[in-house]
Amino acid sequence: MTILLNNHGYDNESWRKEISRQLPELPVKVFGESIDPDEVVYAMVWNHPAGDLKRYPNLKAIFSLGAGAEHFVADTSLPDVPVILLADPAVARDMAAHALYWVLTFHRRYGDYRSQQKGRVWHRKQIVPTREFRAGVFGLGRIGTEVASRISDFGYAVSGWDRSKRQIEGVDCYHGTDSLAEFLGNTDVIINALPLSHKTRHFLDASIFAAMRQGGFFINISRGAVVHDESLLEALDRGHLAGAALDAFAQEPLPVEHPYWSHPRVFVTPHMSGATFASSAAAVIANNVRRLELGLDVFPLFNREAGY
Repeated sequence: MTILLNNHGYDNESWRKEISRQLPELPVKVFGESIDPDEVVYAMVWNHPAGDLKRYPNLKAIFSLGAGAEHFVADTSLPDVPVILLADPAVARDMAAHALYWVLTFHRRYGDYRSQQKGRVWHRKQIVPTREFRAGVFGLGRIGTEVASRISDFGYAVSGWDRSKRQIEGVDCYHGTDSLAEFLGNTDVIINALPLSHKTRHFLDASIFAAMRQGGFFINISRGAVVHDESLLEALDRGHLAGAALDAFAQEPLPVEHPYWSHPRVFVTPHMSGATFASSAAAVIANNVRRLELGLDVFPLFNREAGY
Protein backbone atom coordinates (compact mmCIF):
# COMPACT_ATOMS: atom_id res chain seq x y z
CA MET A 1 0.00 0.00 0.00
CA THR A 2 1.53 3.26 -1.21
CA ILE A 3 0.58 6.94 -1.48
CA LEU A 4 1.25 8.66 -4.80
CA LEU A 5 2.24 12.31 -4.22
CA ASN A 6 2.38 15.08 -6.81
CA ASN A 7 2.05 18.73 -5.84
CA HIS A 8 3.05 19.76 -9.37
CA GLY A 9 6.57 20.65 -8.34
CA TYR A 10 5.62 22.80 -5.35
CA ASP A 11 7.80 21.52 -2.51
CA ASN A 12 6.94 17.82 -2.73
CA GLU A 13 9.49 17.01 -0.02
CA SER A 14 7.68 19.07 2.63
CA TRP A 15 4.47 17.27 1.73
CA ARG A 16 6.19 13.87 1.85
CA LYS A 17 7.59 14.67 5.29
CA GLU A 18 4.25 15.83 6.73
CA ILE A 19 2.18 13.02 5.18
CA SER A 20 4.68 10.44 6.38
CA ARG A 21 4.49 11.93 9.86
CA GLN A 22 0.69 11.73 9.83
CA LEU A 23 0.46 8.32 8.13
CA PRO A 24 3.72 6.49 9.00
CA GLU A 25 2.26 3.12 8.00
CA LEU A 26 1.97 4.16 4.33
CA PRO A 27 5.07 4.77 2.18
CA VAL A 28 4.94 7.94 0.04
CA LYS A 29 6.29 8.01 -3.51
CA VAL A 30 6.58 11.25 -5.47
CA PHE A 31 5.27 11.13 -9.03
CA GLY A 32 8.18 10.33 -11.34
CA GLU A 33 9.88 8.00 -8.90
CA SER A 34 9.89 4.24 -9.51
CA ILE A 35 6.53 2.94 -8.37
CA ASP A 36 4.41 -0.20 -8.84
CA PRO A 37 0.96 0.97 -10.05
CA ASP A 38 -0.67 -1.97 -8.25
CA GLU A 39 0.65 -0.69 -4.90
CA VAL A 40 -0.95 2.77 -5.08
CA VAL A 41 -4.04 3.06 -2.89
CA TYR A 42 -4.23 6.86 -2.43
CA ALA A 43 -3.25 9.68 -4.79
CA MET A 44 -2.56 13.09 -3.25
CA VAL A 45 -2.18 15.47 -6.15
CA TRP A 46 -2.50 18.97 -7.54
CA ASN A 47 -2.72 19.64 -11.28
CA HIS A 48 -1.73 16.04 -11.98
CA PRO A 49 -1.29 14.96 -15.63
CA ALA A 50 -4.70 14.13 -17.10
CA GLY A 51 -5.18 10.43 -17.72
CA ASP A 52 -2.47 9.19 -15.36
CA LEU A 53 -4.69 8.33 -12.40
CA LYS A 54 -6.52 5.60 -14.30
CA ARG A 55 -3.22 3.60 -14.34
CA TYR A 56 -3.61 2.57 -10.69
CA PRO A 57 -6.07 -0.34 -10.47
CA ASN A 58 -6.24 -0.46 -6.65
CA LEU A 59 -6.75 3.26 -6.11
CA LYS A 60 -9.22 3.90 -3.28
CA ALA A 61 -9.43 7.71 -3.36
CA ILE A 62 -7.91 10.88 -4.79
CA PHE A 63 -7.04 13.86 -2.57
CA SER A 64 -6.53 17.42 -3.75
CA LEU A 65 -3.53 19.26 -2.32
CA GLY A 66 -5.03 22.70 -2.89
CA ALA A 67 -8.25 24.64 -3.03
CA GLY A 68 -10.25 24.41 -6.23
CA ALA A 69 -11.14 21.55 -8.53
CA GLU A 70 -10.55 22.76 -12.08
CA HIS A 71 -7.77 20.21 -12.66
CA PHE A 72 -10.25 17.44 -11.88
CA VAL A 73 -12.85 18.99 -14.17
CA ALA A 74 -10.29 18.91 -16.98
CA ASP A 75 -9.51 15.21 -16.51
CA THR A 76 -12.38 13.32 -18.13
CA SER A 77 -10.68 9.98 -17.45
CA LEU A 78 -10.75 10.11 -13.65
CA PRO A 79 -11.29 6.65 -12.14
CA ASP A 80 -14.56 5.99 -10.35
CA VAL A 81 -13.29 6.59 -6.82
CA PRO A 82 -14.01 9.36 -4.31
CA VAL A 83 -12.24 12.66 -4.99
CA ILE A 84 -11.77 14.62 -1.77
CA LEU A 85 -11.09 18.34 -1.94
CA LEU A 86 -8.93 20.13 0.60
CA ALA A 87 -10.81 21.83 3.41
CA ASP A 88 -8.01 23.20 5.56
CA PRO A 89 -9.45 25.75 8.03
CA ALA A 90 -6.12 27.60 8.00
CA VAL A 91 -6.50 28.36 4.29
CA ALA A 92 -10.05 29.66 4.76
CA ARG A 93 -8.92 31.92 7.62
CA ASP A 94 -6.06 33.32 5.53
CA MET A 95 -8.37 34.07 2.60
CA ALA A 96 -10.85 35.79 4.91
CA ALA A 97 -8.04 37.92 6.35
CA HIS A 98 -6.92 38.88 2.84
CA ALA A 99 -10.46 39.88 1.87
CA LEU A 100 -10.91 41.86 5.08
CA TYR A 101 -7.66 43.74 4.42
CA TRP A 102 -8.97 44.98 1.08
CA VAL A 103 -12.42 45.81 2.47
CA LEU A 104 -10.67 47.97 5.08
CA THR A 105 -8.38 49.50 2.45
CA PHE A 106 -11.24 50.48 0.16
CA HIS A 107 -13.57 51.63 2.92
CA ARG A 108 -10.96 53.63 4.84
CA ARG A 109 -9.35 54.89 1.59
CA TYR A 110 -5.84 53.87 2.57
CA GLY A 111 -4.76 53.91 -1.07
CA ASP A 112 -5.64 57.60 -1.27
CA TYR A 113 -3.61 58.33 1.85
CA ARG A 114 -0.63 56.52 0.38
CA SER A 115 -0.86 58.78 -2.68
CA GLN A 116 -1.26 61.87 -0.50
CA GLN A 117 1.86 60.98 1.45
CA LYS A 118 3.95 61.17 -1.72
CA GLY A 119 2.82 64.79 -2.14
CA ARG A 120 3.01 65.58 1.58
CA VAL A 121 -0.73 66.31 1.61
CA TRP A 122 -2.55 66.35 4.98
CA HIS A 123 -6.23 65.84 4.20
CA ARG A 124 -8.76 63.54 5.83
CA LYS A 125 -11.15 61.71 3.51
CA GLN A 126 -14.81 61.42 4.36
CA ILE A 127 -16.09 57.88 4.87
CA VAL A 128 -19.32 56.28 6.05
CA PRO A 129 -19.53 54.38 9.37
CA THR A 130 -18.48 50.75 9.22
CA ARG A 131 -22.03 49.37 9.46
CA GLU A 132 -23.05 51.50 6.48
CA PHE A 133 -20.36 50.10 4.21
CA ARG A 134 -21.75 46.87 2.78
CA ALA A 135 -19.61 43.99 1.54
CA GLY A 136 -21.07 41.36 -0.75
CA VAL A 137 -19.66 37.85 -1.18
CA PHE A 138 -20.22 35.90 -4.39
CA GLY A 139 -20.33 32.21 -3.57
CA LEU A 140 -21.26 30.93 -0.11
CA GLY A 141 -19.40 27.66 -0.01
CA ARG A 142 -16.82 26.89 2.64
CA ILE A 143 -14.48 29.78 1.72
CA GLY A 144 -17.23 32.29 1.00
CA THR A 145 -18.98 31.53 4.27
CA GLU A 146 -15.75 32.05 6.23
CA VAL A 147 -15.10 35.34 4.40
CA ALA A 148 -18.63 36.63 4.96
CA SER A 149 -18.65 35.64 8.64
CA ARG A 150 -15.28 37.20 9.47
CA ILE A 151 -16.08 40.49 7.73
CA SER A 152 -19.44 40.59 9.52
CA ASP A 153 -17.69 39.95 12.84
CA PHE A 154 -15.55 43.02 12.16
CA GLY A 155 -18.67 45.19 12.09
CA TYR A 156 -19.42 45.51 8.38
CA ALA A 157 -22.83 44.94 6.86
CA VAL A 158 -22.49 41.80 4.75
CA SER A 159 -24.57 40.21 2.03
CA GLY A 160 -23.93 36.94 0.23
CA TRP A 161 -25.16 35.37 -2.99
CA ASP A 162 -25.20 31.76 -4.09
CA ARG A 163 -27.08 29.69 -6.64
CA SER A 164 -28.78 27.75 -3.86
CA LYS A 165 -30.37 28.99 -0.66
CA ARG A 166 -28.01 29.54 2.28
CA GLN A 167 -28.37 30.72 5.84
CA ILE A 168 -25.43 32.37 7.66
CA GLU A 169 -25.73 34.21 10.95
CA GLY A 170 -25.21 37.95 10.51
CA VAL A 171 -25.27 37.75 6.70
CA ASP A 172 -28.13 38.71 4.39
CA CYS A 173 -28.26 35.79 1.97
CA TYR A 174 -29.54 35.96 -1.60
CA HIS A 175 -29.88 33.08 -4.04
CA GLY A 176 -30.79 32.53 -7.68
CA THR A 177 -30.46 34.74 -10.72
CA ASP A 178 -33.61 36.72 -9.92
CA SER A 179 -31.95 38.23 -6.83
CA LEU A 180 -28.68 39.23 -8.51
CA ALA A 181 -29.68 42.83 -9.28
CA GLU A 182 -30.82 43.50 -5.70
CA PHE A 183 -27.70 41.87 -4.24
CA LEU A 184 -25.32 43.84 -6.47
CA GLY A 185 -27.12 47.14 -6.14
CA ASN A 186 -26.90 47.07 -2.34
CA THR A 187 -23.16 46.49 -2.00
CA ASP A 188 -20.15 48.81 -1.91
CA VAL A 189 -17.56 46.09 -2.46
CA ILE A 190 -17.96 42.64 -4.03
CA ILE A 191 -15.71 39.71 -3.12
CA ASN A 192 -15.58 36.80 -5.53
CA ALA A 193 -15.38 33.40 -3.83
CA LEU A 194 -17.08 31.39 -6.58
CA PRO A 195 -15.34 28.17 -7.63
CA LEU A 196 -14.35 27.80 -11.27
CA SER A 197 -16.60 25.41 -13.19
CA HIS A 198 -18.25 25.25 -16.58
CA LYS A 199 -21.14 27.24 -15.08
CA THR A 200 -19.04 30.02 -13.56
CA ARG A 201 -16.44 30.64 -16.28
CA HIS A 202 -16.73 34.38 -17.16
CA PHE A 203 -19.83 34.56 -14.94
CA LEU A 204 -18.70 37.97 -13.67
CA ASP A 205 -19.20 39.87 -16.90
CA ALA A 206 -20.32 43.29 -18.11
CA SER A 207 -23.88 42.82 -16.83
CA ILE A 208 -22.63 41.99 -13.33
CA PHE A 209 -20.25 44.94 -13.12
CA ALA A 210 -22.86 47.32 -14.55
CA ALA A 211 -25.32 46.26 -11.83
CA MET A 212 -22.85 47.13 -9.06
CA ARG A 213 -23.05 50.48 -7.31
CA GLN A 214 -21.40 53.44 -8.99
CA GLY A 215 -17.97 53.85 -7.40
CA GLY A 216 -17.95 50.33 -6.00
CA PHE A 217 -14.98 48.00 -5.58
CA PHE A 218 -14.19 44.43 -6.60
CA ILE A 219 -12.00 41.82 -4.87
CA ASN A 220 -11.12 38.46 -6.43
CA ILE A 221 -9.79 35.69 -4.17
CA SER A 222 -11.10 32.77 -6.20
CA ARG A 223 -10.13 31.97 -9.80
CA GLY A 224 -9.29 34.43 -12.56
CA ALA A 225 -11.38 32.76 -15.25
CA VAL A 226 -14.58 33.45 -13.28
CA VAL A 227 -14.03 37.09 -14.33
CA HIS A 228 -14.39 38.43 -17.87
CA ASP A 229 -11.27 40.59 -17.87
CA GLU A 230 -12.30 42.96 -20.66
CA SER A 231 -15.58 43.74 -18.90
CA LEU A 232 -13.83 44.49 -15.62
CA LEU A 233 -11.30 46.75 -17.32
CA GLU A 234 -14.08 48.60 -19.13
CA ALA A 235 -15.97 49.19 -15.86
CA LEU A 236 -12.77 50.53 -14.28
CA ASP A 237 -11.82 52.68 -17.28
CA ARG A 238 -15.15 54.50 -17.36
CA GLY A 239 -15.09 55.02 -13.60
CA HIS A 240 -18.12 52.91 -12.78
CA LEU A 241 -15.88 50.90 -10.46
CA ALA A 242 -13.37 52.77 -8.32
CA GLY A 243 -10.92 49.94 -7.76
CA ALA A 244 -10.16 46.23 -7.92
CA ALA A 245 -7.89 44.00 -5.84
CA LEU A 246 -7.05 40.91 -7.86
CA ASP A 247 -5.27 37.85 -6.48
CA ALA A 248 -6.19 35.30 -9.18
CA PHE A 249 -5.91 35.44 -12.94
CA ALA A 250 -6.94 33.39 -15.96
CA GLN A 251 -3.28 33.00 -16.87
CA GLU A 252 -0.68 32.71 -14.12
CA PRO A 253 1.86 34.13 -13.74
CA LEU A 254 0.10 37.22 -15.04
CA PRO A 255 1.76 38.11 -18.39
CA VAL A 256 4.02 41.15 -18.14
CA GLU A 257 2.12 42.90 -20.91
CA HIS A 258 -1.30 42.52 -19.24
CA PRO A 259 -3.04 45.87 -18.58
CA TYR A 260 -3.79 44.93 -14.98
CA TRP A 261 -0.15 45.55 -14.06
CA SER A 262 -0.23 49.25 -14.95
CA HIS A 263 -3.89 50.11 -14.39
CA PRO A 264 -4.16 52.90 -11.79
CA ARG A 265 -7.26 51.36 -10.20
CA VAL A 266 -5.99 47.77 -9.98
CA PHE A 267 -3.99 46.15 -7.18
CA VAL A 268 -2.24 42.90 -8.20
CA THR A 269 -1.08 40.18 -5.80
CA PRO A 270 0.43 36.86 -7.02
CA HIS A 271 -2.26 34.38 -5.94
CA MET A 272 -1.18 34.43 -2.31
CA SER A 273 -4.43 35.09 -0.44
CA GLY A 274 -4.75 31.49 0.78
CA ALA A 275 -1.43 29.68 0.69
CA THR A 276 -1.60 25.95 1.46
CA PHE A 277 0.87 24.77 4.10
CA ALA A 278 1.68 21.08 4.31
CA SER A 279 2.09 21.36 8.08
CA SER A 280 -1.64 21.98 8.58
CA ALA A 281 -3.17 20.49 5.42
CA ALA A 282 -1.55 17.06 5.82
CA ALA A 283 -3.39 16.55 9.11
CA VAL A 284 -6.72 17.31 7.41
CA ILE A 285 -5.97 14.86 4.60
CA ALA A 286 -4.76 12.15 7.00
CA ASN A 287 -7.97 12.44 9.00
CA ASN A 288 -9.98 11.74 5.85
CA VAL A 289 -7.75 8.74 5.03
CA ARG A 290 -8.46 7.29 8.47
CA ARG A 291 -12.18 7.88 8.01
CA LEU A 292 -12.09 6.08 4.66
CA GLU A 293 -10.33 3.11 6.24
CA LEU A 294 -13.06 2.95 8.89
CA GLY A 295 -15.84 3.22 6.29
CA LEU A 296 -16.92 6.68 7.48
CA ASP A 297 -17.99 9.66 5.37
CA VAL A 298 -15.34 12.09 4.14
CA PHE A 299 -15.63 15.81 3.33
CA PRO A 300 -15.72 17.68 1.04
CA LEU A 301 -16.32 15.44 -1.96
CA PHE A 302 -15.80 16.67 -5.51
CA ASN A 303 -19.14 16.93 -7.30
CA ARG A 304 -18.39 15.52 -10.75
CA GLU A 305 -21.71 16.61 -12.23
CA ALA A 306 -21.50 20.20 -10.97
CA GLY A 307 -17.76 20.50 -11.54
CA TYR A 308 -16.73 21.63 -8.03
